[in-house]
Amino acid sequence: MTQPPSSPAAAVTGLILAGGEGRRLGGVDKGLLELDGQPLVQHLARRLAGQVHTLLLSANRHPERYRALGFDPLADGPYRGAGPLAGLRAGLAVCPTPWLLAVPCDMPLVPADLCARLWQAAPADDARARVPFDGARHHYACLLLPRSALVPVTAALDAGRRSLRELLADLGWLGVDFATAGTRAFSNLNTPADLARFAELP
Repeated sequence: MTQPPSSPAAAVTGLILAGGEGRRLGGVDKGLLELDGQPLVQHLARRLAGQVHTLLLSANRHPERYRALGFDPLADGPYRGAGPLAGLRAGLAVCPTPWLLAVPCDMPLVPADLCARLWQAAPADDARARVPFDGARHHYACLLLPRSALVPVTAALDAGRRSLRELLADLGWLGVDFATAGTRAFSNLNTPADLARFAELP
C-alpha cells in the first residue's frame, strides 16, 4: 500500500486566487497591483515558497503578464464570474497532490507556517477543510481542502451556488487558531486606502 505523504511540502499544492474583478479597486487586476514595486502575486509566491509542493495561479485576465512573471495561469472556463469557487475548481482539477491550499492574492502577509499549521490541525485522513482564525474572525477564502472536494465544488457551481461558507458546510470544516499571528497576517487589500496603509508598513 502506498503511504500518504508525511509532510505538507509533499502533500499540498498551493493556489493563489487572482481571478477576481477588483471592483473595489476600480476594476484593476488585483494580482498585478504593485506593493513595494512588485506585483502582489510575487509577494504571496515568496510567502508560500517552501510551504507547498507546487504553486498554481488562478487568473482570468492578462495571462501574458502572469506568464512573464513565471506563472501558468488557470482560467475559470465556463464558470468565469462565479467567484472564488470557480478558482478553487480550476486548481482542484489539476492539483497533483492530495491537498490544496488556496490563498487570495490580496493577502500578502500570510504566516510563513500557514500550510504546516493547517495541515497539522487534524490527521491527514480527516477530509474536513481547514480555515484560519485570526482571533477575531475566520478567513474562508484562505483554506486547505482535499483534492476530493473537486466533485462537490463542481456540483455547487453547476447548481448556481457560489458561497464558500455553504460549500464548507457541505464538506465539513474546522477552524485553526492563528490568533498569535495577529489580524495583520490575514489583512486584505480591497481598497486604495488598504494599499496605501500596507505600503507604509515597516
